[in-house]
Amino acid sequence: MKSPSTNLIAIAAAVGVALMSFALFEPQRAIVSCILGWVMIAIAAYDAENFIIPDVLSLPMIPAGLIIVWLWDDIDAGRTLVLEHFLAAIAGGILLYAVRYGYYVWRGREGLGLGDVKLAAVAGAWTGLQGMSNALLLACVTAIFCVALVRVRGKSSVTATSAVPFGVFFGPAIWVIWCVNALAARMELTQLAAW
Repeated sequence: MKSPSTNLIAIAAAVGVALMSFALFEPQRAIVSCILGWVMIAIAAYDAENFIIPDVLSLPMIPAGLIIVWLWDDIDAGRTLVLEHFLAAIAGGILLYAVRYGYYVWRGREGLGLGDVKLAAVAGAWTGLQGMSNALLLACVTAIFCVALVRVRGKSSVTATSAVPFGVFFGPAIWVIWCVNALAARMELTQLAAW
């Protein structure tokens, strides 16, 4: 990372991830939440500075997500869930690659990096198809809001061809949706146990 402000934001976000994780989850799940959150913050910070999502950060998170799904679900449901998340990872990668290719055909230039495509596979592996869709939606809405805010404030000359590091928004959105899904699953189990 080059910018001191990016470093400070990343450190503050990492502390926030740890505080939120240990406030919301039992220690084992909190540690996994921290790892996912910290990697997504590292991806966001690196993408903000370099417009690149490093494979060394994104690719290992695909099997890691599938392993976590497999470990935390009971035997029968786990097999089904792992397959669902595996297919969601493939679908996410294919979907964003299709968007990338379509934009290239339409505009004659790259509009979405391969790192974003791989990050969609990470989202699918960790959150499933619905979660990946929600993370993508959250990232898009947040990115549009931030770009509009920059434009309204006149801080930068943002145009239709301005590059936006999408990993800045997509990485943290994956962590947020994973946390929401984990909390929802815990609440569902609590309700079932009380019933």
